[in-house]
Amino acid sequence: MSVEFRVLGDVEVRIDGQSVDAGRARQLCVLVALLHDVRQPIPVERILSRVWGDDPPNRGKNVLYGYLSRLRRALAAAGDVTVARQHAGYVLTADPMAVDLHRFRELVAEARTADDEQAVLLFNRALALWRGRPFGGLSTPWLDELRATLESERFAVVLDRNEVALRLGRQDDVLGEMFRETTAHPLDERLAGQVILALHKSGRHADADRHYAELSRRLADELGVDPSPAVREQHEQSPAALKRRPDMPVPRQLPAHSPFFVGRDGELEVLDDLLRRHRPFVAISGAAGVGKTTLAVHWAHRVQESFPDGQLYVNLRGFEHAGAAVSPAEALRTLLTMLGVPPDRAPSDIDAMAATYRSILNSRRLLILLDNARDVQQVRPLLPGDGVSMVVVTSRNHLAGLVAGEGAHLITLRHMDLREARALLEQHLGRDRMEAETQAVDELIAGAGFLPLALAVLAARASLNPTFSLKALAGELDSQQSRLDTLDDDDPKTSVRAAISLSCRHLGPTAAQVFRLLGLHPGPGVTAAATASLAGLSGKEAEDALDELARVHLTEEHRPGRFAFHDLVRVYAAERFRLEVPAPARNDALRRLLDHYLHTAVSGALLLRPMRDHIDVDDAAPGTCPEPLSDYQAAWRWFEDEIAALRRLLPLAAAEGFDQHVWQLAWTTADFLDRQGRWHDWIELGTYALAAGARLADRRALASAHRGIGQAFIMLRSFPQARAHLMAALDLDGTRVGEAGIHRDLALMADTQGSFTEALEHGQRALEIYRDCGHLAGEAAALNQVGWYLCQLGSHRRALVACEEALVRHRGIGDWTGEAVTWDSLGFIHHNMGANARAIECYERALALYRELGDVFENAATLTRLADAHLAEGETSAARDALRSASALLDNLRHPDARAVHARLEALDAEDERLPGSRA
Repeated sequence: MSVEFRVLGDVEVRIDGQSVDAGRARQLCVLVALLHDVRQPIPVERILSRVWGDDPPNRGKNVLYGYLSRLRRALAAAGDVTVARQHAGYVLTADPMAVDLHRFRELVAEARTADDEQAVLLFNRALALWRGRPFGGLSTPWLDELRATLESERFAVVLDRNEVALRLGRQDDVLGEMFRETTAHPLDERLAGQVILALHKSGRHADADRHYAELSRRLADELGVDPSPAVREQHEQSPAALKRRPDMPVPRQLPAHSPFFVGRDGELEVLDDLLRRHRPFVAISGAAGVGKTTLAVHWAHRVQESFPDGQLYVNLRGFEHAGAAVSPAEALRTLLTMLGVPPDRAPSDIDAMAATYRSILNSRRLLILLDNARDVQQVRPLLPGDGVSMVVVTSRNHLAGLVAGEGAHLITLRHMDLREARALLEQHLGRDRMEAETQAVDELIAGAGFLPLALAVLAARASLNPTFSLKALAGELDSQQSRLDTLDDDDPKTSVRAAISLSCRHLGPTAAQVFRLLGLHPGPGVTAAATASLAGLSGKEAEDALDELARVHLTEEHRPGRFAFHDLVRVYAAERFRLEVPAPARNDALRRLLDHYLHTAVSGALLLRPMRDHIDVDDAAPGTCPEPLSDYQAAWRWFEDEIAALRRLLPLAAAEGFDQHVWQLAWTTADFLDRQGRWHDWIELGTYALAAGARLADRRALASAHRGIGQAFIMLRSFPQARAHLMAALDLDGTRVGEAGIHRDLALMADTQGSFTEALEHGQRALEIYRDCGHLAGEAAALNQVGWYLCQLGSHRRALVACEEALVRHRGIGDWTGEAVTWDSLGFIHHNMGANARAIECYERALALYRELGDVFENAATLTRLADAHLAEGETSAARDALRSASALLDNLRHPDARAVHARLEALDAEDERLPGSRA
């Protein structure tokens, strides 16, 4: 039976086209709470919060259980829909595409990666799913917030659809709806620009002029502003000049702009003028803390509609810890990823990367913000080759070479003037307090050196103490003699060190110690657990200390549970760490920090691949609090959050002599980096591990590093380098089990090159060694590998025998991961033998195990092969479902394989009607 869940309008359940009574308002709220995260277990407390907010009924759980029971009965006729208890919560299991909300988002995602002709169809199909206000008359705090989010999503889709339709010259198809949307969004300038363009394209130039005049009047009356440069430009240009047809998603990478931005009118006018004159390169230079990034980001948001092909942002970290600056190669890889180039398809040579980057940008109009550059050498490879895009660079360096060599326009940002500084303080302190101590305000501004960062820190100090005299605060600042060396211009009034140290002076002892120790952490963000390990504190003590630091703007909780320093504050904290923490304590803190990451990473690595051969790590130092990771998803999220810190920790650990940590930390990252397709990063960390192993003269460390680098080079299809490293690992390992594992890697390399006979030889050699060693897990895995290669060589019967034996052995040792992999191999073998029904059964067994294990990547890979078997059976609909599920999983992983699955789905849709005997 087919089931439909409709929430984009009144909530409705339909089974085989007939509406089903799913209950009254509160029961429908429960249904929506489950449908929002279909197939995902939701804790009971979260369901209660979604349905009743902060005011659940007495015995709320019992009431909820009653609603859930009635929902099960209502949905009983839909055989493939269940509501079940799972992991201290409940999960509604159904096809996500049966829920109009998820179908809407799926269609939108497909549209944004499709060509224009297909995109406009997909956008219209998505919008057609809306029947009214989401959830009808239902109302809870969570539903109201979700409704607002969805309505914003819908409006964004309308705008994207309009843009595509205009590119295709189909303005008449959307103009009527544009006018209806204008009634609901009279001040939206992107919509207004689209209406103006559509009218011009329709030859209704007078109507376009009237619409622009009406928009100008509304903006002036209601907001006191003029239309944006983008709308003005769209009004002034001819329609022909605006015909564009991009073939890639539009990147929107700008960070959030500050709510406290004030002033800088002159600089903003200069930037606007440079935009009008199509000047391609701008450098904003000035002292640290003067507000370069704030200005650049604020202006970028203001003019983003002038750059319809997108906005890119990269923090080049030019003035952070020594050696922490982003290399041009790393920046280019980041930019190429933003522009839609999968990591595995990006060139490895910097010149080739730069050429690819310039080719993609050719004739595209993007705004590229390169923040915190160290020097011209860091920036020059990141400049596009033509003058259509615009690059804004911020730096403490004057970047004179960029001005002389590339003709960049230099804006030197000075300290705020008195009017701007007063306006900034008023944003924080309020007008009444400012007027009560006008002289003290000016003394405070002068004492802070008119520096925005210093003013913000002092304002936070004053805001936390509303009875504190501003005169006394200004006096304390004036008496401070020290200042940051990086801002030392022989004027104590411009010292950021004075402002920051003043805030630090009023910290409690625990927060002050945490602040100093955080100067050791390489960033970019830190959790309370890592802080607890670093400082030898309990988790609660670390949380309280971080909250205290955040309250005075010494750190910022940029997302829940993760804290970051402004770069100047980090410099100051690092200085205090060096000067005030004794050498033994510094060493102890670094050891705890490294142990924290190592022990957490080892547990995470084994969750990602449980049957991986373990490494022996030393006990964690006392006071270390490794983070508990419960399952695959938790391990994956931890590596996503911490991989940047791990990459920065390795050179730090190497410099301080912690070489054992270096190679072992590199070992932990292998599966995460591999599954993300970040093989260049895998090689980078492996190189650190290689050097550490050499210093230790540790053959095991050297073998591990060589093997990891070799595996990464296989994925990059750099086979000579891969072979060199794998052979070095083979010479160094010295263990039979290690030798067998390397033969399995050599087999994979041969397989990747299409040399299945050679692959089989290596697989058989690995099998022999594992058998000699009595290594049961390895033997079972090698048996499965041998079976796979036999199948590739056409020996299907022998392949079947090998994999069936592997399955028995995996089951015998309780290796669920191996069992899942082998069921997948058996599915592949049966598919190649023409037994597709049996292949489907095997693949389903593999998928069931992968779901239990939480192995997202292998789940997706098996789904793609399952689709092959369904197609061979003529089951087009089932094949499409499998590919859609694989696509969703790979998208969540941001894995490069997702693009191939998207392409298969598009091809399947194109061929669907021509498939004979389809049971779709």
